[in-house]
Amino acid sequence: MTKLEVIFLGTSSAAPTKTRSLPSVAIRREGQVILMDCGEGAQGRFVKFGLGLNREMIVLITHLHGDHVNGLLGLLQTMGMSQRIRTLTIVAPPELFGWLKMTMKVLHIGLTFDVSFVPVRSGVVYRGKDFRVRAARANHSIDSWSYLFEELPRPGVFDRAKAVTLGIPEGKKWSSLQRGRSVLVGGVKFSPGQVLGPARPGRSIGYSGDTRPTRRLTKFFSGVELLIFESTFSSKDADKALERKHSTASEAASLAKEAGVKRLVLTHFSARYRRADALLREARGIFPETVAASDGLVLDVPAV
Repeated sequence: MTKLEVIFLGTSSAAPTKTRSLPSVAIRREGQVILMDCGEGAQGRFVKFGLGLNREMIVLITHLHGDHVNGLLGLLQTMGMSQRIRTLTIVAPPELFGWLKMTMKVLHIGLTFDVSFVPVRSGVVYRGKDFRVRAARANHSIDSWSYLFEELPRPGVFDRAKAVTLGIPEGKKWSSLQRGRSVLVGGVKFSPGQVLGPARPGRSIGYSGDTRPTRRLTKFFSGVELLIFESTFSSKDADKALERKHSTASEAASLAKEAGVKRLVLTHFSARYRRADALLREARGIFPETVAASDGLVLDVPAV
Protein backbone atom coordinates (compact mmCIF):
# COMPACT_ATOMS: atom_id res chain seq x y z
CA MET A 1 0.00 0.00 0.00
CA THR A 2 1.29 3.46 -0.95
CA LYS A 3 2.58 5.37 2.07
CA LEU A 4 0.87 8.71 2.61
CA GLU A 5 2.10 11.19 5.19
CA VAL A 6 1.74 14.84 6.08
CA ILE A 7 4.73 16.91 7.21
CA PHE A 8 4.21 20.27 8.91
CA LEU A 9 7.03 22.60 7.83
CA GLY A 10 5.61 25.73 9.45
CA THR A 11 2.71 26.20 11.85
CA SER A 12 2.74 29.86 12.87
CA SER A 13 0.50 32.55 11.38
CA ALA A 14 1.68 35.98 10.23
CA ALA A 15 4.91 36.08 12.26
CA PRO A 16 7.42 33.33 13.10
CA THR A 17 8.30 32.46 16.69
CA LYS A 18 11.26 30.67 18.26
CA THR A 19 9.55 27.33 17.71
CA ARG A 20 7.21 27.94 14.77
CA SER A 21 8.00 28.88 11.17
CA LEU A 22 5.61 30.44 8.67
CA PRO A 23 2.83 28.35 7.10
CA SER A 24 3.75 25.41 4.89
CA VAL A 25 2.49 21.81 4.84
CA ALA A 26 3.73 18.97 2.65
CA ILE A 27 1.97 15.78 1.62
CA ARG A 28 4.48 13.07 0.70
CA ARG A 29 3.19 10.16 -1.35
CA GLU A 30 5.32 7.57 -3.12
CA GLY A 31 8.16 10.02 -3.78
CA GLN A 32 5.82 12.80 -4.86
CA VAL A 33 5.31 16.01 -2.88
CA ILE A 34 2.20 18.19 -2.74
CA LEU A 35 3.17 21.43 -1.01
CA MET A 36 0.39 23.56 0.46
CA ASP A 37 1.48 27.17 0.95
CA CYS A 38 5.10 28.24 1.10
CA GLY A 39 6.04 30.60 3.90
CA GLU A 40 9.40 32.33 4.20
CA GLY A 41 12.34 29.92 4.64
CA ALA A 42 10.53 26.91 3.19
CA GLN A 43 13.58 25.88 1.14
CA GLY A 44 15.60 25.37 4.33
CA ARG A 45 12.85 23.23 5.84
CA PHE A 46 12.69 21.20 2.63
CA VAL A 47 16.31 20.26 3.18
CA LYS A 48 15.91 19.77 6.94
CA PHE A 49 13.01 17.34 6.56
CA GLY A 50 14.46 15.48 3.58
CA LEU A 51 11.73 16.27 1.08
CA GLY A 52 14.11 16.50 -1.88
CA LEU A 53 14.35 19.26 -4.46
CA ASN A 54 13.96 17.24 -7.67
CA ARG A 55 10.90 15.14 -6.84
CA GLU A 56 7.67 15.24 -8.79
CA MET A 57 5.92 18.14 -7.08
CA ILE A 58 2.83 20.34 -7.03
CA VAL A 59 2.58 23.64 -5.13
CA LEU A 60 -0.87 24.78 -3.97
CA ILE A 61 -1.08 28.41 -2.83
CA THR A 62 -4.21 29.40 -0.91
CA HIS A 63 -3.90 33.19 -1.14
CA LEU A 64 -1.46 36.04 -1.67
CA HIS A 65 -0.60 37.15 1.84
CA GLY A 66 3.16 37.24 2.37
CA ASP A 67 3.30 34.65 5.14
CA HIS A 68 1.89 32.08 2.70
CA VAL A 69 3.98 32.85 -0.41
CA ASN A 70 7.21 34.65 0.50
CA GLY A 71 9.17 31.39 0.58
CA LEU A 72 8.24 30.38 -2.96
CA LEU A 73 10.83 32.49 -4.76
CA GLY A 74 13.63 31.14 -2.56
CA LEU A 75 12.42 27.57 -3.05
CA LEU A 76 12.42 27.98 -6.83
CA GLN A 77 15.92 29.47 -6.76
CA THR A 78 17.23 26.67 -4.54
CA MET A 79 15.69 24.08 -6.86
CA GLY A 80 17.42 25.73 -9.81
CA MET A 81 20.77 25.78 -8.02
CA SER A 82 20.26 22.07 -7.30
CA GLN A 83 19.80 21.47 -11.05
CA ARG A 84 16.19 20.40 -10.85
CA ILE A 85 14.92 19.17 -14.23
CA ARG A 86 11.32 18.10 -13.51
CA THR A 87 8.50 20.46 -14.42
CA LEU A 88 6.97 22.11 -11.34
CA THR A 89 3.21 22.74 -11.25
CA ILE A 90 1.97 25.74 -9.25
CA VAL A 91 -1.76 26.21 -8.58
CA ALA A 92 -2.51 29.70 -7.25
CA PRO A 93 -4.46 32.92 -7.72
CA PRO A 94 -3.24 34.20 -11.13
CA GLU A 95 -1.68 37.41 -9.79
CA LEU A 96 1.09 35.29 -8.26
CA PHE A 97 2.45 34.29 -11.64
CA GLY A 98 3.14 37.86 -12.76
CA TRP A 99 4.86 38.65 -9.45
CA LEU A 100 7.12 35.60 -9.74
CA LYS A 101 8.10 36.33 -13.35
CA MET A 102 8.83 40.01 -12.64
CA THR A 103 10.83 39.29 -9.47
CA MET A 104 12.88 36.54 -11.10
CA LYS A 105 13.71 38.93 -13.95
CA VAL A 106 14.76 41.75 -11.59
CA LEU A 107 16.89 39.40 -9.45
CA HIS A 108 18.34 37.55 -12.46
CA ILE A 109 17.04 34.19 -11.24
CA GLY A 110 17.25 31.55 -13.94
CA LEU A 111 15.61 28.16 -13.59
CA THR A 112 16.79 24.80 -14.89
CA PHE A 113 13.22 23.49 -15.12
CA ASP A 114 9.84 24.49 -16.52
CA VAL A 115 7.04 25.86 -14.37
CA SER A 116 3.42 25.10 -15.22
CA PHE A 117 1.09 27.78 -13.85
CA VAL A 118 -2.52 26.75 -13.16
CA PRO A 119 -4.94 29.52 -12.10
CA VAL A 120 -7.00 28.27 -9.17
CA ARG A 121 -10.75 27.88 -9.66
CA SER A 122 -13.60 25.96 -8.06
CA GLY A 123 -13.49 22.25 -8.86
CA VAL A 124 -10.64 19.98 -9.95
CA VAL A 125 -7.37 21.91 -10.41
CA TYR A 126 -4.98 18.97 -10.81
CA ARG A 127 -5.24 15.33 -11.87
CA GLY A 128 -2.50 12.84 -11.05
CA LYS A 129 -2.20 9.23 -12.08
CA ASP A 130 -4.39 7.99 -9.24
CA PHE A 131 -5.40 11.11 -7.31
CA ARG A 132 -6.86 14.55 -7.86
CA VAL A 133 -6.86 17.95 -6.14
CA ARG A 134 -10.00 20.05 -5.84
CA ALA A 135 -10.37 23.67 -4.73
CA ALA A 136 -13.17 25.64 -3.11
CA ARG A 137 -13.43 29.30 -2.16
CA ALA A 138 -12.57 30.18 1.42
CA ASN A 139 -13.73 33.30 3.30
CA HIS A 140 -10.75 35.49 4.13
CA SER A 141 -9.89 39.18 3.87
CA ILE A 142 -8.65 38.68 0.28
CA ASP A 143 -9.32 36.12 -2.45
CA SER A 144 -8.54 32.81 -0.74
CA TRP A 145 -8.95 29.09 -1.45
CA SER A 146 -9.07 25.75 0.31
CA TYR A 147 -7.77 22.49 -1.17
CA LEU A 148 -8.74 18.83 -1.00
CA PHE A 149 -6.37 16.00 -1.95
CA GLU A 150 -8.27 12.84 -2.91
CA GLU A 151 -6.96 9.44 -3.95
CA LEU A 152 -9.07 7.66 -6.54
CA PRO A 153 -10.86 4.49 -5.37
CA ARG A 154 -8.64 1.39 -5.26
CA PRO A 155 -9.58 -2.01 -6.67
CA GLY A 156 -11.18 -4.44 -4.26
CA VAL A 157 -9.32 -7.27 -2.53
CA PHE A 158 -8.20 -10.02 -4.91
CA ASP A 159 -9.91 -13.36 -4.23
CA ARG A 160 -7.20 -15.96 -4.84
CA ALA A 161 -9.51 -18.92 -4.22
CA LYS A 162 -12.02 -17.68 -6.79
CA ALA A 163 -9.26 -17.15 -9.36
CA VAL A 164 -8.07 -20.74 -8.85
CA THR A 165 -11.63 -22.05 -9.12
CA LEU A 166 -12.09 -20.20 -12.41
CA GLY A 167 -8.86 -21.75 -13.72
CA ILE A 168 -6.94 -18.50 -14.06
CA PRO A 169 -3.21 -19.29 -13.74
CA GLU A 170 -1.23 -17.40 -11.13
CA GLY A 171 1.29 -14.86 -12.40
CA LYS A 172 0.86 -12.11 -14.99
CA LYS A 173 -2.86 -12.73 -15.45
CA TRP A 174 -3.54 -12.34 -11.73
CA SER A 175 -1.48 -9.15 -11.74
CA SER A 176 -3.45 -7.78 -14.71
CA LEU A 177 -6.76 -8.50 -13.00
CA GLN A 178 -5.56 -6.78 -9.81
CA ARG A 179 -4.78 -3.69 -11.90
CA GLY A 180 -8.29 -3.69 -13.34
CA ARG A 181 -7.57 -5.30 -16.71
CA SER A 182 -9.48 -8.21 -18.26
CA VAL A 183 -7.54 -11.31 -19.32
CA LEU A 184 -8.00 -14.22 -21.74
CA VAL A 185 -7.49 -17.82 -20.60
CA GLY A 186 -8.03 -20.54 -23.17
CA GLY A 187 -10.16 -18.21 -25.27
CA VAL A 188 -12.35 -17.27 -22.30
CA LYS A 189 -12.41 -13.65 -21.14
CA PHE A 190 -12.33 -12.93 -17.41
CA SER A 191 -13.06 -9.46 -16.03
CA PRO A 192 -11.65 -7.96 -12.78
CA GLY A 193 -15.13 -7.96 -11.25
CA GLN A 194 -15.13 -11.75 -11.24
CA VAL A 195 -12.20 -11.97 -8.82
CA LEU A 196 -12.13 -8.61 -7.01
CA GLY A 197 -14.19 -7.50 -4.04
CA PRO A 198 -15.91 -4.08 -3.83
CA ALA A 199 -13.77 -1.05 -4.68
CA ARG A 200 -12.03 0.49 -1.66
CA PRO A 201 -12.20 4.27 -1.11
CA GLY A 202 -9.04 6.32 -1.44
CA ARG A 203 -7.65 8.57 1.29
CA SER A 204 -8.33 12.29 1.53
CA ILE A 205 -6.64 15.31 3.11
CA GLY A 206 -8.24 18.74 3.42
CA TYR A 207 -6.41 22.04 3.92
CA SER A 208 -8.30 25.19 4.83
CA GLY A 209 -5.77 27.96 4.27
CA ASP A 210 -6.87 31.19 6.00
CA THR A 211 -10.63 31.40 6.38
CA ARG A 212 -13.70 31.84 8.47
CA PRO A 213 -15.72 28.61 8.86
CA THR A 214 -18.44 28.42 6.17
CA ARG A 215 -21.20 26.08 5.05
CA ARG A 216 -19.39 25.69 1.75
CA LEU A 217 -16.26 24.38 3.48
CA THR A 218 -18.27 22.09 5.75
CA LYS A 219 -19.68 20.44 2.63
CA PHE A 220 -16.34 20.54 0.79
CA PHE A 221 -14.51 18.70 3.59
CA SER A 222 -17.30 16.22 4.31
CA GLY A 223 -15.92 12.86 5.46
CA VAL A 224 -12.22 13.55 4.85
CA GLU A 225 -9.66 11.36 6.60
CA LEU A 226 -7.51 14.26 7.79
CA LEU A 227 -8.54 17.92 7.95
CA ILE A 228 -5.87 20.58 8.48
CA PHE A 229 -7.68 23.72 9.58
CA GLU A 230 -6.41 27.10 10.61
CA SER A 231 -6.89 27.94 14.29
CA THR A 232 -5.30 31.34 14.57
CA PHE A 233 -7.14 32.34 17.75
CA SER A 234 -8.66 30.88 20.89
CA SER A 235 -12.31 31.49 21.76
CA LYS A 236 -11.39 34.32 24.13
CA ASP A 237 -10.10 36.22 21.09
CA ALA A 238 -13.10 35.39 18.89
CA ASP A 239 -13.62 39.08 18.14
CA LYS A 240 -10.17 39.23 16.52
CA ALA A 241 -10.91 36.09 14.50
CA LEU A 242 -14.11 37.65 13.19
CA GLU A 243 -12.46 40.98 12.44
CA ARG A 244 -9.45 39.47 10.62
CA LYS A 245 -11.38 36.69 8.86
CA HIS A 246 -9.69 33.81 10.68
CA SER A 247 -11.03 30.89 12.74
CA THR A 248 -10.83 29.94 16.41
CA ALA A 249 -9.90 26.45 17.56
CA SER A 250 -13.47 25.78 18.68
CA GLU A 251 -14.84 26.92 15.32
CA ALA A 252 -12.45 24.57 13.52
CA ALA A 253 -13.58 21.73 15.80
CA SER A 254 -17.27 22.49 15.24
CA LEU A 255 -16.78 22.43 11.47
CA ALA A 256 -14.86 19.13 11.69
CA LYS A 257 -17.64 17.58 13.79
CA GLU A 258 -20.39 18.74 11.44
CA ALA A 259 -18.43 17.62 8.37
CA GLY A 260 -17.89 14.16 9.83
CA VAL A 261 -14.13 14.14 9.33
CA LYS A 262 -11.98 11.41 10.90
CA ARG A 263 -9.14 13.56 12.34
CA LEU A 264 -8.57 17.28 12.79
CA VAL A 265 -5.21 19.05 12.93
CA LEU A 266 -5.04 22.62 14.23
CA THR A 267 -2.38 24.90 12.76
CA HIS A 268 -1.61 28.56 11.86
CA PHE A 269 -1.38 29.70 15.47
CA SER A 270 -1.06 33.36 16.36
CA ALA A 271 2.31 34.30 17.85
CA ARG A 272 0.42 35.69 20.88
CA TYR A 273 0.14 32.10 22.19
CA ARG A 274 3.40 30.64 23.44
CA ARG A 275 1.82 27.17 23.50
CA ALA A 276 -1.19 25.66 21.74
CA ASP A 277 -2.40 23.72 24.80
CA ALA A 278 -5.41 25.94 25.51
CA LEU A 279 -6.50 25.91 21.87
CA LEU A 280 -6.17 22.14 21.75
CA ARG A 281 -8.27 21.74 24.93
CA GLU A 282 -11.11 23.85 23.61
CA ALA A 283 -11.11 22.00 20.30
CA ARG A 284 -11.07 18.55 21.94
CA GLY A 285 -14.04 19.57 24.06
CA ILE A 286 -16.02 19.63 20.80
CA PHE A 287 -14.13 17.17 18.60
CA PRO A 288 -11.91 14.72 20.56
CA GLU A 289 -9.96 13.44 17.52
CA THR A 290 -7.91 16.64 17.35
CA VAL A 291 -4.16 17.27 17.51
CA ALA A 292 -2.21 20.52 17.48
CA ALA A 293 0.47 20.71 14.80
CA SER A 294 4.06 21.64 15.56
CA ASP A 295 6.96 22.24 13.18
CA GLY A 296 8.35 18.90 12.06
CA LEU A 297 5.27 16.90 13.02
CA VAL A 298 4.74 13.93 10.67
CA LEU A 299 1.33 12.27 10.51
CA ASP A 300 0.66 9.01 8.69
CA VAL A 301 -2.63 8.66 6.83
CA PRO A 302 -3.35 4.90 6.83
CA ALA A 303 -5.36 3.09 4.19
CA VAL A 304 -9.11 3.07 4.65
